[in-house]
Amino acid sequence: MKKATMLLLLTVGCLLGGCATSYEMAAVGNAMAKTGIFSATQRAQLEKSMSDKDIAKMLDVQVKAKLPTSLAVARLSSPCSGYQPKLEIVDGEELAGWTKTVAAQPAIRDVRPISHLSIGGTSATTHSLRSAAARQSCELLLVYIQADTNVDNFNDAAALYWTGVGLWLAPGNALQHKTVMQGVLIDCRTGLILGTATGSKQLERVCTAAMVGNRKQEMARETPPLALTALQEDFTRTLGRTVAAATASRQ
Repeated sequence: MKKATMLLLLTVGCLLGGCATSYEMAAVGNAMAKTGIFSATQRAQLEKSMSDKDIAKMLDVQVKAKLPTSLAVARLSSPCSGYQPKLEIVDGEELAGWTKTVAAQPAIRDVRPISHLSIGGTSATTHSLRSAAARQSCELLLVYIQADTNVDNFNDAAALYWTGVGLWLAPGNALQHKTVMQGVLIDCRTGLILGTATGSKQLERVCTAAMVGNRKQEMARETPPLALTALQEDFTRTLGRTVAAATASRQ
């Protein structure tokens, strides 16, 4: 029944002037400032909507983290915008990637993931994450979150779908999948946001109607690791600036 409905809709589309569509991907949600784990001041800091007094206060605060130290990492996920994000497990592959990322900084001894046990559940706030990091003797905390968006368009080859056989042979679907990773580096002693980092990756593929489901699943698996690598590369610069600032404040 579903195939018949699809065929009817595509046929009508052809009669009206072609099968190609050009829908834009929706903006990626789950902006770090809107996750709900930050205070109003921290949200303002992320969104850069602070008053002159607020900005001056931030500039007067020095990095309090004592080096050398370990880096705590916490990965969050949110099913949809507006919901409190949950703490996710940082798997071995991700942990190895973060360990490699901080290797160039002698002031960072190692990377320690925040677990559900250390915050007493899956809900996360800045305070609970900072507390969990402190329990592991980590002066610095990295919090990062993933957001995805995708689109499925028809290209000109979709006109062959009306033949029936074309559903399996004509690459008429143009798929796009984008993953954005956002991260913030936090001073565990003060809660000050020391820097931000972002990584993104977009994949595009064409396929037949019969393979749309498989290709979407493949892209959903393949895109996040690439975005994570980009986040880690950007974080290298953020961490370098933070270590330099912390070192300078001790002199």
